Amino acid sequence: MPDLGERGNVMGPQPIGKVAEPPPAMLAAAVNLVNAIMSGDRAAAETMTSRAASEDIARILDATKSCVYNKFEVIGRARVAKHHFLKVRLSGGEKPPCTIQFRLGEENGHWQVREAVNLTGRRSGWTK
Repeated sequence: MPDLGERGNVMGPQPIGKVAEPPPAMLAAAVNLVNAIMSGDRAAAETMTSRAASEDIARILDATKSCVYNKFEVIGRARVAKHHFLKVRLSGGEKPPCTIQFRLGEENGHWQVREAVNLTGRRSGWTK
């Protein structure tokens, strides 16, 4: 078969790119945020939150304040440009698990929450 031009433009199976590992500082910030939410530490959560997302975090803290969560697992992770999305399930205690999604972005060397959504009881492309 003759070569029809640039082989990179040929339809068919393409090589899958390498998975970009998230920066360790972002993962540490995410763990700190989740621990603040699980313990109900509003001040710690708000120091890591941008002004635009402060109401989102407040709603999540209000929804989880009566629950006792003692463990979490990251069930989804994505990156768009320099913003990282995490989907986390909080569990433990007698209450049903809580699922939250948040977006972290870096500003002046510090990772901040740019938006947060409580996915508990919702159906979306991010629910399992």
